[in-house]
Amino acid sequence: MSSNSIASAYSPPFRIVIKYLSTSVISFFLLTLLQLLEFNSIGGHHFQPKILALTHIATLGWITMVIFGALFQLVPVVLEVKLYSERLAEIQYWIFLIGVIGLVYGFWNFNPESFIFPSAIILNAAMLLFSFNLIMTFRRVKLWNIAGYYLAAAIFYLVVTAIAGLLLSINLVKPYIKIDHFQYLNLHAHLAFIGWVSFIVMGVSFKLIPMFTLSHEYSLKPAFASFILLNFGLLGISTVMHYQDTTIFFYVFVISIGTGIFVYLFQMYSIFKKRVRRKLDIGLKFSVIAFVFLGICVILGFIIALINPSGIKNFSLIYGYLIIFGYLSMLIIGQLHKILPFLRWYHKYSSLAGKESVPMLKDMYSEKIGYAIFYLMITGIIFLSFSFGLNFQIGVIISFLLFFIASILLLYNMMLVLKR
Repeated sequence: MSSNSIASAYSPPFRIVIKYLSTSVISFFLLTLLQLLEFNSIGGHHFQPKILALTHIATLGWITMVIFGALFQLVPVVLEVKLYSERLAEIQYWIFLIGVIGLVYGFWNFNPESFIFPSAIILNAAMLLFSFNLIMTFRRVKLWNIAGYYLAAAIFYLVVTAIAGLLLSINLVKPYIKIDHFQYLNLHAHLAFIGWVSFIVMGVSFKLIPMFTLSHEYSLKPAFASFILLNFGLLGISTVMHYQDTTIFFYVFVISIGTGIFVYLFQMYSIFKKRVRRKLDIGLKFSVIAFVFLGICVILGFIIALINPSGIKNFSLIYGYLIIFGYLSMLIIGQLHKILPFLRWYHKYSSLAGKESVPMLKDMYSEKIGYAIFYLMITGIIFLSFSFGLNFQIGVIISFLLFFIASILLLYNMMLVLKR
């Protein structure tokens, strides 16, 4: 395969990648099942045991697990180097999985001393292993590109996020933080979503979106501008939020982060505009809608930071659900429908192509089921936002049911891929 592919001679064994991707899809199923069963516990302030447990199934089991798997596959391809250690990637999987299970159980029963704190230590160990593996891989890179800069920055923010989480868990066992615990919790959450997850999304998208859309002749200046704005804002906000009075600088850094995301979205728009492949498949349609939700999340983030809409019912929950289900889950589901079928086809059929009849990529899964997931997710996200805002509990239950059905269909479609 050429460099214009998501697989190459540098790629790790399929068994490593599929382990992470499969666990991620199962985590999404568990997430939607548990939130449907525990709908009574979801509402009001977000600092509640069940909400914290569900949030960490989403952020660690669903989102971070799929990122680990995708990066082990894509970093060697994007940067044209072999992974430093495939063995470390295998070991890290088990350590991380144990840590996630322990942390979720700890939050669910709110047991900081016996489960949350020890699990935070285990998760830090897994994330340090991952960071070490990637940093040693980066040292082999001879020619850096914009994707590499974003991925390297993401590793830095992952380490900061993990350490912040560990310090917060210590504070739950033995309080020592002198300012508001929630101020640090908000910083931890935004470093995770913007510094870690979104930097990965952005870095990888500079490789995948042009590849999938066959886009050429676009400028990458917005990508570099976004990189500077986001880092300026994140490093600044990480500094001022250690103080009770964050002063006017807090607003400067928030605006810098929001502007950086909008500049990134403009970069994506310019890439899509230059595409040769005019018709978007189901995987790319998920991505487009995810970018729309990302723009909405930035607007809501501005409202929370600049206006503090405490009068609007469940506003922070709506904001959180739009980030996890509207932006990130839509993006992940779309990319799973692109990456997993290709990898399965590549490892099983590429050597047979031209010698005997082999399935086409579009035959690796059901496109109709993909569209069903697409519409279920969009309907669920919009309906849930209004239901939270209007405090309409039946609407919340229906929305959770739609997410649960979507997760079953996703599980089924991914199993189809693996059976082919």
